[in-house]
Amino acid sequence: MRNFLMRLVKEEDAATAVEYAIIAAVVGVALITSLVFFREQIAAMFMKAGSTISHQ
Repeated sequence: MRNFLMRLVKEEDAATAVEYAIIAAVVGVALITSLVFFREQIAAMFMKAGSTISHQ
């Protein structure tokens, strides 16, 4: 197990994969946070669009 961990530390591919995973996690958290923060505005936007479509 120790050899495996040491190999991961030394390999650049593993570091790149970890960096991409961290970036993906940060983007995911930002997306979820923005959706929670703007949920009322998003719901109103979809209600307005639905209302506009149904009245045509």
